[in-house]
This record gives sequence, C-alpha cells and structure tokens, in this order.
Amino acid sequence: MVKQNAGLWAALVIFLFGAVFFWMSLSFDYYGETGPGPGLLPLWLSGILIILALVCAADSLRNVVRFKDILPGAKGFINIIAIAGAFVLFLLTVNYVGFIASGTMFLLILLFREYKWHMALGISIFLSVLLYWVFGELLGVPLPVNAWGW
Repeated sequence: MVKQNAGLWAALVIFLFGAVFFWMSLSFDYYGETGPGPGLLPLWLSGILIILALVCAADSLRNVVRFKDILPGAKGFINIIAIAGAFVLFLLTVNYVGFIASGTMFLLILLFREYKWHMALGISIFLSVLLYWVFGELLGVPLPVNAWGW
C-alpha cells in the first residue's frame, strides 16, 4: 500500500529537496556585520519546508491517495505532451528566429486546440509583441532577436 501512496512519495521528494537546501544554506553566513546574512532566509525556508513535508507525510498515512486517482487521463496527458513539446520547440528556436516568432509559435501550439486558428494566431502574435515590448523595451531585458531585429 505504501508503494501506491502518492502523498507519501510527494512528501519524501519535498523532504529531500528541503534537506538538500538546508544543508547548502549552512555554508552561508547566518548573520553578517550589518544584519541578517545570506544564509538566514534559505535556512528558515528549507527548515519550514522540511517540517511541512513531515506533516504531509503524516497526513498521507491517514488519507491515502493513490497514483491512479491523480494521474491525468488521455486528454490531460495530451495537454502535458503539447505543453512540454511547445516549450522544447521554443527553447530550440528562440536563438535563431527571435523571441517574437518563437513566442508566437509557443502560444499558438498551446491555444489552437481551444480557439479557432485565426483567433489563436491573433492572440499569440499580440501577446508575443506585448511581452517583447514590456521586457525588451520598457524593462531593458535583452531578448533574442532575429535578422530583422525582432
């Protein structure tokens, strides 16, 4: 029964994540010359995460949630594959075709199943140009561009 307890496995992963960061935070100074050091926040946050993981583990021993109850069905699995594929395509193309074109492809892949193609294309182009303008122009974040500069 423990093998099928999804909550217990999640608590274990969260516990290990918190323990690693707790151990890593011990290498930073807890308190510096002018006040709290760089180790204060990660130490406390990872400590709280460890405690919450233990609480989650205790709760999952009382309320068992099986993997088959929380795993997505066929449509949900297709959505996960589409999101992961669109993200990988974005990462592979952004340095060659620029942020706007890659962002448009990414959003188009995500939106075309729920909207008509022309509406999905319009939303994708608008949001990509808006994000490029906000981050690239207003905030000065360097974004990849193509040969035409967009």
